[in-house]
Amino acid sequence: MTLQKKKKTSIKDIAREVGASPALVSFVLNGKQKQYRVSDEMSEKILEAVKRLDYKPNGFAKALREGSSHTIGVIVSDISNPFFSNMVKSIETVAEEHGYMALFASSDEKADKLASLIDRMLGKEVEGLILVPCEGSEKTIKALDIKHIPYVLLDRYIPGIRSNYVCLDNAKAGYEATEWLLRKKHKKISLVCYDLELSNMKGRIEGYRKAMEDNGVAEFIHIEYVDIEKMEKSCATAMDRITAAGCEAIVCATNSITVCCLREIQKRGIRVPEDICIMGFDGGNEFDFYNSPLAFMTQPNEMIARRAVEILIENIAPGNSMNCQIEAEGDISIYNPLKINGIGGGRIELKNFRI
Repeated sequence: MTLQKKKKTSIKDIAREVGASPALVSFVLNGKQKQYRVSDEMSEKILEAVKRLDYKPNGFAKALREGSSHTIGVIVSDISNPFFSNMVKSIETVAEEHGYMALFASSDEKADKLASLIDRMLGKEVEGLILVPCEGSEKTIKALDIKHIPYVLLDRYIPGIRSNYVCLDNAKAGYEATEWLLRKKHKKISLVCYDLELSNMKGRIEGYRKAMEDNGVAEFIHIEYVDIEKMEKSCATAMDRITAAGCEAIVCATNSITVCCLREIQKRGIRVPEDICIMGFDGGNEFDFYNSPLAFMTQPNEMIARRAVEILIENIAPGNSMNCQIEAEGDISIYNPLKINGIGGGRIELKNFRI
């Protein structure tokens, strides 16, 4: 025996049952019968039919009619990246706490795709947006300001556009990551970063340069720029240059770069940390399977996600126009799989690490 799904009762069904127009039924369901002069007799007839036919209103459609979908759009650069997937999970949790649902998408670092995704999300009546801006997205972000659409930038900001954003203090993080290696007696330290004009990359480069200069080793500054579209090939080239230059340590500006560089290091039989020391950004569960001690500059993802959602919701509220820029501090975390000095393997977080 095949069970057939019961057809959901619609406003048209109610209208047909009582011999009225769907519009008139809608007036009664929305409590506007007095405003549109619907008789008490017809109102009672409609409400009785609603109960008898077990009519259930479409809450989402009702929210749209009232101008409130309680939905936000979130667009990151790559949702498969562990850093962004963790951030997305935190955003979803905080949004739910505030009674909001979140729609998620990835721009793949392409400005035209970001613009298209924003249009599509606005077409779904999202009330606001949390965005990771990409290179070339300035016009798209400015258009949101012109249209008075609430949004918060995440992880990065766009210089010259005074927008709400929540991100890491990248210059400070780049400085502390580099100085940690310098305190380990390394001088020839290379930075590997994306060849992109992004605020987070610029900040980490600035911090690296300043740390090298402040510690009197500016002559050893060595920066390798990798192509995000050709990661394996460009990281291989970067490692060739790094080893040729005799670098003793590497600061990898993202966890994706760290993974690629470690892959190349293993291919070459280079030992970590005996031959070269690694400082990454963000870390991830995949590094639990690496057999050497690794250090990372970590970000307070949960706090960043919470503040981004809270600022957005504040701006969604009628009459509010909060303008807030937050740059969070990072911490250095060490994954040490071996027992060293009596300490067992596992992650050691150096909370609020300061040199």
